[in-house]
Amino acid sequence: MRLLLSGIAALALTAAIQPAQAMVVGGLGGGTGPYLSLSSAGLDGGTVATLSGGTVYTADKPFADIPKGGVYGGTFLAAGPTSSEPAVLTFQNPVNYLSFLWGSPDTYNLLTVTSAKGTYDFTASSLKFAVTDGNQAFSQYVQFSATPGDQILSVSFNNSTAQDAFETANFSVSAVPEASTWAMMITGFFGIGFLAYRGRRQSGAGFRVA
Repeated sequence: MRLLLSGIAALALTAAIQPAQAMVVGGLGGGTGPYLSLSSAGLDGGTVATLSGGTVYTADKPFADIPKGGVYGGTFLAAGPTSSEPAVLTFQNPVNYLSFLWGSPDTYNLLTVTSAKGTYDFTASSLKFAVTDGNQAFSQYVQFSATPGDQILSVSFNNSTAQDAFETANFSVSAVPEASTWAMMITGFFGIGFLAYRGRRQSGAGFRVA
């Protein structure tokens, strides 16, 4: 029982304390959905994230192609060169996980993730893409996670030189649990621990009587 209570206490502390090493970690992967709709208003009509800059397209352009591999809803976001840069998605509520499809990645694409703790720059090279030459037949899913104590506030798509475009699509996110949700989870764990403790005592008492 002591071990169980210690574990629950540790969980409560983890939820309440923001560690000093809180940060955003990026890597390859993701793309499992469910995907959010994308329009000029942003993600899910702007209810999840609002969009400023960039342009949402529904068909290939001379400077921007639909990311290879299928695009949810038939729309994709392109930053530059014919639209203002950067294209910025600002989340209405912080998220702790973001994934999207990065089309025809090139060395001039610059992704900036802004969190509650700082800003983080990522490129196709830093994320170890297999292709970084703008090949329009190649796309890669990427994912970004905020460690406990941090939250993703916005994501910016830019080009270090204004040529072609930075194409993205198939966005998915996970929201940060609200304080009330954390409280319910912790209360639930305490309840499970109490029931387990009562069950063990009743079981032990029955054994001694027999």
